[in-house]
Amino acid sequence: MSFMYHGDWVAGWKECDVAFHCMNCNGSMVFDIESQKMRCLHCDSVCDPKDFVFRDQSPEASTQVGQAFVADGGMAVFTCQNCGAELEGTEDSIIGFCPYCGGQSMIKSAAQGSEVERIIPFQVSKDRCVDLYKTYTRGVRYLPRELKDPEFIQKFTGIYMPFYQYDAEFGKMEIKGKKTVEHNRRYDVVNHYLIEGEVEEPYDRGVTFDGSKYLDDEISERSLPFDASKEQDFNPAYLSGFYADASSVPAELYYEDAKVRAEEDIIGAAGSEVNTATGIDVDEKGSTVETEVTGHHSVLYPLWFLTWRKDERVAYAVINGESGKVVSDMPLELRSFGIGCAIISVALFLLLELLVQPTPLITSIISLVAAFLMAMGIKIAAKREYDQQLHVNDKGWAADEAMATGEAAAPKKRRGKGAKVPALARTVVVFLAIAGISLGLGKTLKFGSLGASLKMVLPVAVILYAITVLVRILKWREKVAQKDPLIAIAILFVTVLLNTAIVIISPVNDGWYYLGDAVCILGLVASSVGMLRMYNVSTTRPLPKLFDRAEVEA
Repeated sequence: MSFMYHGDWVAGWKECDVAFHCMNCNGSMVFDIESQKMRCLHCDSVCDPKDFVFRDQSPEASTQVGQAFVADGGMAVFTCQNCGAELEGTEDSIIGFCPYCGGQSMIKSAAQGSEVERIIPFQVSKDRCVDLYKTYTRGVRYLPRELKDPEFIQKFTGIYMPFYQYDAEFGKMEIKGKKTVEHNRRYDVVNHYLIEGEVEEPYDRGVTFDGSKYLDDEISERSLPFDASKEQDFNPAYLSGFYADASSVPAELYYEDAKVRAEEDIIGAAGSEVNTATGIDVDEKGSTVETEVTGHHSVLYPLWFLTWRKDERVAYAVINGESGKVVSDMPLELRSFGIGCAIISVALFLLLELLVQPTPLITSIISLVAAFLMAMGIKIAAKREYDQQLHVNDKGWAADEAMATGEAAAPKKRRGKGAKVPALARTVVVFLAIAGISLGLGKTLKFGSLGASLKMVLPVAVILYAITVLVRILKWREKVAQKDPLIAIAILFVTVLLNTAIVIISPVNDGWYYLGDAVCILGLVASSVGMLRMYNVSTTRPLPKLFDRAEVEA
């Protein structure tokens, strides 16, 4: 085998071929996952990737070590002509498929060296990857058919993604906690503790963040962890047959986040030991430790990528190439999902027809409650779409935008355990409070029934809530064009307004109630379609446009 490098200048770009060739037959060699060796595609010869040592690229500097010639050379850079993503690789990596946008056109440009220190070679083969994905999606209904098509899922692409590992040192630690030592019917005796100490051991390579602006932080964090014991010293031979993404955000971006994460990890570990030894309930939020991030390391971790593209949206299925952990976007096929919902709705209607006497007032109240819940869902879905479109939770992307505008990158959002009640739960609590107040008001005014009180307060509450959702979406539209949520809430608002007017006027003819219900049902169906479209937007991602801004502006 030999490592061969050559290049020519063509139209301002340096055309580069980087290849690993078998010494026995001169055939191409790739990294074989099953054997963890370099294997010839023609004569099946094998050797250890570590036999390739990279020095000077000149023929005079090449020497033979075992069965491998040693020489120096950079990795070829492949640029997607559709989205601008840049990936490194060997000539054996040319598969003509961009994992970020699903494009089929890749061009080669100048070779470049790598500053990577360590790498975890792929441990999960492509066949195993496909089997894991099939198992993961087996029970998932209403996925687009293509995402379960055997031929399509063979398009999984192996990529080494850049990650940063951070070192930290600790100093003085204060652990706060409490323990109930006596309990009876009248009082509890609770002792409060403050445990002080020093943390002497350093935290080497303890915190990990992805170093690519292309990979969404949400995906990278969900794909963790990787087993550090599988790491090897970096050698380009491991990349033969795969792509590798180069670091595109500075390591300093995550220093503060690494500090916070290291503090959480060490306090959590210490708190667990204290609790086990003494029974003290540790207050992790109230505990502190002096922490300093002392450095970072650049590593490559293996991921399998599958990209599904529809119009200007893409969905990713990502599999951890070391552990086999599956992370996947889950868009819906609207047609099949709509048919399923229609069948369930008809079944529920027939069941309720047998159990409940559908008086005009009951059907009107049910329609209003359904509209309230729908407005709640539209608000949540619109917020998810807003966050996703602006990459609110992707600090790497935000840092790239900040570098372009000269502004500081926003800090990475972190949610404390149980710190906030989810928006949906808060809204349900508000709704129940409205119902309770209206019930009490109905009794006070001697209407004497829940129906009468809801008839007074519920329509107004639903209209006011729909207006607040409409105003919020209009505010979000200042930064993100949200057509689907705006149309959905507008339709819902008009139908609720009509239903409310009928309920308040209380016409003698029941036909008006049923007309209002029919219109409201049609509005709910139309709004549901809009919300499903919003779901698909929030579970897919914008088609990446990763070209250099100067090129785009030119």
